[in-house]
Amino acid sequence: MSGIISSPGVGSGLNVKSIVSQLLQADFGPQQTLLTNQQNGLNAQLSAFGAINSDVSSVNSTLQALGSLTQSYNASSSNNAVVTATSDGTATPGSYNVSVTALAQAQSLASSTFSSATASIGTGTLTFQFGSYNNATTPPTFTANSATSPTSITIDSSNNTLQGLADAINQANFGVSATIINNGSGYQLSLTSSAGTDHQLNITDSGSSLGAFTYSGTNGASTLSQTVAAQNAQLSLNGVAISSQSNTVTNAVTGVTLNLLGLTSGSPVAVTVGPNTGAVTQAVQSFVNAYNSFAKDVTKYASYDSKTKTAGVLLGDPTVRNLVNLFQNGVVQRISGAPAQYQNLMALGITANTNGTLSLDTSKLSAAMTSDYSGVVTALQTIGTQLGSTVGSMVGPNGIITARTNSINQQLTNIQKQFSDLSTRMQQEQTTLMQQYTAMDTLVANLKNTSSYLTSQLGSLPSASSSTTPGG
Repeated sequence: MSGIISSPGVGSGLNVKSIVSQLLQADFGPQQTLLTNQQNGLNAQLSAFGAINSDVSSVNSTLQALGSLTQSYNASSSNNAVVTATSDGTATPGSYNVSVTALAQAQSLASSTFSSATASIGTGTLTFQFGSYNNATTPPTFTANSATSPTSITIDSSNNTLQGLADAINQANFGVSATIINNGSGYQLSLTSSAGTDHQLNITDSGSSLGAFTYSGTNGASTLSQTVAAQNAQLSLNGVAISSQSNTVTNAVTGVTLNLLGLTSGSPVAVTVGPNTGAVTQAVQSFVNAYNSFAKDVTKYASYDSKTKTAGVLLGDPTVRNLVNLFQNGVVQRISGAPAQYQNLMALGITANTNGTLSLDTSKLSAAMTSDYSGVVTALQTIGTQLGSTVGSMVGPNGIITARTNSINQQLTNIQKQFSDLSTRMQQEQTTLMQQYTAMDTLVANLKNTSSYLTSQLGSLPSASSSTTPGG
């Protein structure tokens, strides 16, 4: 008599699923654990190399900056309240005494008083021209500024008010600002030009009714009045008199811009042009900082911690060892073509610490630049180029770090395939075991059914005592 088993274990009373699971774990568990541990280890290495690659890329950037250093010079002032000085880097060293006796100022003109800002002013065209006046003649002689062109403003029924004229001038954006001033008795149009005597205004009206807004010099037939006269800046540089249309003087010293902010009283302002040592110090310090980040990650990932008795995931890795050796040699190696007194970075103030990091003695570097600025820059350019070329090749697409990470990724891919293959074998083994235990379960169920049947049949037979004839 056969039975139908709808759920494994029902016939035998055994937990078939648990038995199969334990058998699978016994067969495949160690392999899974091994692969998982390998996968975790490789992922940890990949993450560590990501940090190392970032560090080395940063070091490479700072080396490129060292290789790109140039001899540049900055300017400073002894009194920034009167004169500030900036350099574009091309200036040559020197000291200059600057005295300022006048600041450049812009001409301002004002109209007569109107009853309101919206008062009607007429229509027509006003033409504005920059230039200079000779007010000693009658009428004054006007010489147009050849660097500028006349600008015409048209006033019609849409803007024929005092405010409309001011807006039209400002919107033309040609170097004249217009405002409306309430003087307490009424409203005046105020015009301000650019600084310097070459930016005085000549304003004419052409076939219009705007005659209240013309200007042709202080002694001319002007309807606008001059409220502030144009003026050039007057200064002396090492005793040489200079006149400037602007308070920003760019052509007195090559490569240096002087910004005039006030008048000197007593001693002149000392302007000094000297080596830009700050830029050099910053570039060297950036290299040291970038290297120290690399060194700290090397300690984190490629060393043994005796306190915790744990090894870094990259301990003994040849790629990391090569990088460490490269940088350490770079600090002490001879710089080809550098001045004799600056044969390596140690001569410029860089020293190695016992924990693998670097330190910069800025005083030593500063003293070296004071002694031979050109030589220091040349040495740093050379080491930046030499070491940077080697380091750059390591982080490139064909570099050793890329090759190492590619190798790790390939190993991770292989492990994924092993996981997949292992999973397939586990499924096959599980199917086989389930089939075997299901068959056994069915057999046990059938045996139980047979046993129950036989027991029932035997129980229905007459007993020996009941089949004996009395008296027989």
